Amino acid sequence: MKVHFTGHHVDLSDALKEHAQSRLDKFASFLDDVIDVHVILKVEKQHRHIAEITMKTRSASLVASAETQDMYGSLNQAIDKLEAQAHKTLDKKAARTQNGDKAAALVGEAEEE
Repeated sequence: MKVHFTGHHVDLSDALKEHAQSRLDKFASFLDDVIDVHVILKVEKQHRHIAEITMKTRSASLVASAETQDMYGSLNQAIDKLEAQAHKTLDKKAARTQNGDKAAALVGEAEEE
């Protein structure tokens, strides 16, 4: 998974990048089709730390952002939001697959009668 980092009015330290990378690597366990991840970190007015993460997969594009007074806190909140979106997307995909199988079975039963 490719992770691109962009910093606006902030120096991106190696520790910050490693922290984000290690948290984002956990997505590979349940999302196997991640194409690209873009992490944008901003500081506004010296106390607003904003983290925005865009994750593109083959089937969806997930976007999450968070704002706190700490960059690590913003990053963690944004990743948590992204994880919730990813699980919701996977649950919807699984439900569609299950409902599709049920519909196909009902159509097959109707044709047999």
